[in-house]
Order: sequence, then structure tokens, then C-alpha cells
Amino acid sequence: MWGLFRWLVAAVFVVLLVPLSPAAASNLSPWQGPTDADLLLKESSGNWAAPRCIGDGVSGPRVQPVFIYRLGEPNRFAEFNTVLRRSMYLTSGIFERSSQGQRAVRWVHDAACQPVIWQVAVPASYTYNLVKLRSYLTSTDPMFRRSDRVYSLWVDAQTGDSWSGLGDKRWSATWTSSFGFVWVDAHELVHALGAVDSRAPHATGKGHCWDGFDVMCYSDGGKPWPNKTICAARVNHYRLDCGQDDYFAVSPKRGSWLARHPRHNVANSRFLARTAPVTLVEEPPAPQNVTRTINSVDWDVVPGVRYDVSYEGFTGERVWVVQDAVVGHADLVNVGSRKKISVRAVNDSGYSARVIATYR
Repeated sequence: MWGLFRWLVAAVFVVLLVPLSPAAASNLSPWQGPTDADLLLKESSGNWAAPRCIGDGVSGPRVQPVFIYRLGEPNRFAEFNTVLRRSMYLTSGIFERSSQGQRAVRWVHDAACQPVIWQVAVPASYTYNLVKLRSYLTSTDPMFRRSDRVYSLWVDAQTGDSWSGLGDKRWSATWTSSFGFVWVDAHELVHALGAVDSRAPHATGKGHCWDGFDVMCYSDGGKPWPNKTICAARVNHYRLDCGQDDYFAVSPKRGSWLARHPRHNVANSRFLARTAPVTLVEEPPAPQNVTRTINSVDWDVVPGVRYDVSYEGFTGERVWVVQDAVVGHADLVNVGSRKKISVRAVNDSGYSARVIATYR
């Protein structure tokens, strides 16, 4: 599904909207909107981190975000701008928290440290295949031929109800955002930086790992998936290399595979900045004394912790009443009395399990 690929230095395709092949055009679903991804990006909010200000924002190796839309179609960048930036905050957070603050993505950024997103129109015929898209971009704009850039691309196109590959097996494919793989921006970026090498201890042989919850681990049809999970902690869904032994370790163990193969250690990539280590706070405890009435919900507040209040919609989606609340109260407006209202605690290292409010 996701394959390793290189494009000069590399190019990375990121989820939001994934084009199908022309042959599948008759099965196209409705055009996706920004809320499709944002519901899931909000789920991951406790793992975000603001992009770092690194130098002047343009010098040296950088990751360049690009929003691709089809020539002749509306440019919907304004609709997706918030979602894209939240997605980059999640990618930044994954690298920061996986390294205890010692590695940060070197985005192309402005004076406010915000990544600069290019908007590029491409003829529709080039958007079905990554190889064709790469050829079009590199032949029409010299900025796409820089050896000191990794290009992180989002393609605005219609999607199907399952994942869709782009190009042949050499190139990366993507997954539609509505299936929950909200960490794929980081996933594809790690691919572009060279991981996961097929010789790594827990490699699947197809660019991924098998040792547990991890940004790069899933059963991809490579080596048989073992009936065990080495890294089972929930937080590892938003962390790189849970054992620090396959593709990312700031300080690999002496004699380990990564220590002997530093070129395959993404933590050494020139597209990441080396930053001063920081001590991260632990995930917060679950909220206490969560009670509700028909019109409101209340809970005990812990200083320095934020709280999200939500319930499950008719089709299973998460409906947010409030996010990042710092008080222990939220009004329930137009929320049915039978809805199960839940509260979770959030801080900059993650979030707690949801606690369902009981009537008082």
C-alpha cells in the first residue's frame, strides 16, 4: 500500500483526498470536504506541536508543503487551510514527541514560523498517477527540481470508499482520511526520508514494521504478521519507532542495527533539525466526577489540563460540544437527552480515555 520512493531527494503524498484511476470513475464517492479529515485530526489534538522557527525559514534542506488542485476546477485551498495546518501540527508533534524534543521538521516557513503551503494547479490527467504528476511538476517548474527539498503533496480530487494506490509499486500510495489514518502525513514523510529499510529487525519487507502500534507499522502483505504486539501502548499510534530499533532513534543502542546502519536512521536526516531536548509532561489522568443534566455537563478540573466534550453522532462520527476547555462545565445545546456525553482530558503529550457522564 504505502511504498518507499524517492524523487530526487524524495516526494511525499499525504492523505486528504485521493484520486482514483479513470477506470474507477463510475464508483466515485462525493467530493470530500475538510471536515472529513478534521474530525480525526481533532481526535489526535493532544499530540500536536507548533512547527518550530528554524533559521530564516528557507535556507538549507526543507520540507515544502504543496496543495494540488485540478486545472479548471475550483481552488478549495481556503476551505482546507485549517485542516492542512492542523495536520502539519500533528506531524510536527509526532517528530517532537518521538525524540523528546530533540528533532523537529525543517518546514519551509514564514516569519511567524508557519509552514508556507504552495498552491499549484495541475491538469486532471496528471493527478491519477504519482509518476505522471512528478513528471509534470518537475518539467514545468524548476522549483520542483531542488535537491534540498522534500515535497509534501495533498491532492484535491474525488475519492473512493477504500484506499487507492498512485502509480506503480515503486511509488507511495495513500489512504482516504475518513478511515482514521490521520498520522499519514508523518507516515509518508518518514517514507520519503528513507524508512523502513527491509533489513530492519521488525521490517515487513514492504516499507513498514510489524512490532506494534507505531506510525509506520501495519500488516501490509509482507512478512507474516506475528501473533503478538511488542509495543501495545495506545500513545504509540502517534510515535515513531516504538522500540527505537528499526528506523528512528536519537541515541540508538550501541551495537544495535540502527547504530550499525546510521544512514537508515531517519533521526539523522538533514530534513530534521537537531534541537535542545525537553522533558515532556505525561498524559493526563481521566476526568473525575463527570456528571450531567439535560442542559449541561460538569467535571473536576486539574490545573494545566484541557478538556474535550463530545458525543457519538448517528453514523458513528465524533460530534464535538467543546474542545480545549479549561473550566469544568459545558452547556449542551440541542443535544438529545439520550446521547452519551463523554469528557476526556488533554495536554500536550496526549489525552486520557473518555469518561461517559452520568445523570445527577
